[in-house]
Amino acid sequence: MKVEQKIVFAYTILGILLGFLTNYLFKSGVDLTIATAIPFVVYFVSLLPLITLVKEKKSWLFYNSFITFILVWLTVWVLFYNL
Repeated sequence: MKVEQKIVFAYTILGILLGFLTNYLFKSGVDLTIATAIPFVVYFVSLLPLITLVKEKKSWLFYNSFITFILVWLTVWVLFYNL
């Protein structure tokens, strides 16, 4: 597996987990702002070590991992919110 594929896979898993977490927090009474801010904070904190590891393609790292993370996170959250 290439490094890019591993990064996309990791952010897919992270998006799924944080989609569950956002749904749980929102349904348990936590404010919507806090419930949606936590995944973004976790994303940017997890991105910092990867920026130091990747020498080239730093813009690729941000855009592809962000789009993957947001789409998966939002899909999982909406799916479980509607159940």
